[in-house]
Amino acid sequence: MVPFRGAPREPTRPLYHLLIANLTATIAASAGPRGIVPYIRQHFLDTTFRGLYHVNGFDLALLIPYFIVLILLAGYGVHRYILVYLYYKHRKNATLEPASHFQDLPRITVQLPIFNEQYVVERLLESVCRLDYPREKLDIQLLDDSTDETVEVARALVERYAALGNPISYHHRSNRHGFKAGALA
Repeated sequence: MVPFRGAPREPTRPLYHLLIANLTATIAASAGPRGIVPYIRQHFLDTTFRGLYHVNGFDLALLIPYFIVLILLAGYGVHRYILVYLYYKHRKNATLEPASHFQDLPRITVQLPIFNEQYVVERLLESVCRLDYPREKLDIQLLDDSTDETVEVARALVERYAALGNPISYHHRSNRHGFKAGALA
């Protein structure tokens, strides 16, 4: 029957109200006269395998550390996701320029401690001599504690780079007190 134009409409119910009412009616109808609690016990709390397995100490000794490590790894993963989120959230606020510039560049000393590094010293000196810094404000020191043929190789390399105009000096110690850190002192 079609209501006439001025008749009040029946209020419509949201879909989830109908679904909940339908589900409740279905469970109540299938529960029977005993009620809902026995129905849930029978269908959802199955006791078929109840007597076959009992937790023992060995199982707990394996499972407890396993779940502790699992929780720690999950926390680590969540922390990583938070860091990535914060990076993407704040990357537009990053400053690309330094807060201030030097009026006059400071004088710096680059100290290179080595010990028996014959095959490394040439690449090391080559890299350091290519620094983009004013030569009059730069001082390079090769601090050698070597006891093998590195001494001759390093001395020859320092002389070669010094002849090319690099501000480099060679310092050899025979006493290795403090090892490489001692050479820096």
